[in-house]
Amino acid sequence: MDAKRKTILAAVLVFVWMGLAVWQWGALKEPVRVPLTNVTGSASFGRLPKAKTGGLRVNLELLASTRTQREAIFTAPRNIFAVPGPDGLLPVGNEAPQVSEQDQTVEQALLEQAAVVELAQYRYLGFLRMGEGRKKNTDIAVLSKNEDVLTVKVGDHVEEHLVLKAITPESVTIRDTGARIDQTVPLSEEPPAQQ
Repeated sequence: MDAKRKTILAAVLVFVWMGLAVWQWGALKEPVRVPLTNVTGSASFGRLPKAKTGGLRVNLELLASTRTQREAIFTAPRNIFAVPGPDGLLPVGNEAPQVSEQDQTVEQALLEQAAVVELAQYRYLGFLRMGEGRKKNTDIAVLSKNEDVLTVKVGDHVEEHLVLKAITPESVTIRDTGARIDQTVPLSEEPPAQQ
């Protein structure tokens, strides 16, 4: 198809669309206008509103009978976030496990002790300053745990629940997010053990 035929076809399509639009505009009916009346005073009791027969209807007897059936087979939902009790069983429904304050303090102390032992495995070997100028400085800490060497920035996860909180030339601060404990690891003076 050449350009002239394409132009003629486009013009014909535009005129057809314009003709359809004018025809639809002419076929539109004007909306029915009803005057509003202002009614004041009390409502008349003698006149009842007309009931619409074509609307939806609710069978109240059926609704009431199914309500008792639904309540009979309802079971309390299981709390998937519940903490198991001392016996290892999960609580059913909304009942909370009965844990005394002494058990909580002992559990918290054990959790803190485990976090301190885990954080004691890290050694701070030094830091690198990346970037130029005061605003572009990025400090990267070099840590070691057993035989693994890690390089992390402030805010990075050292492990799944350990976050590096601060880096200074003398020490780093690591936060255990589970136990909410901050541990300061000083700069290690001894060289790493060679095998």
